[in-house]
Amino acid sequence: MEKISITVRIPALDNTYDFIVPNNMPVQNIQNLIVKILSSEYGISTTNNDVMLFDTSDNKALRLECSFAQLGISEGAKLLML
Repeated sequence: MEKISITVRIPALDNTYDFIVPNNMPVQNIQNLIVKILSSEYGISTTNNDVMLFDTSDNKALRLECSFAQLGISEGAKLLML
């Protein structure tokens, strides 16, 4: 399983975080993992339905059912989570 490093800007936390995620995992599962990690680390409480990942290179929302590989998201991608 190939993994890639991504950088995610989260304005609600006023910070940027680096994650290593599987390239072939659906975006929805990756969002769930990120929320779970941030929740356990910082005690924030949010539902996974309230967030969306965007590719900062084209400002488009990432399709939840697609993997990063399918969407052309590669190593070093910069994303925004709202």
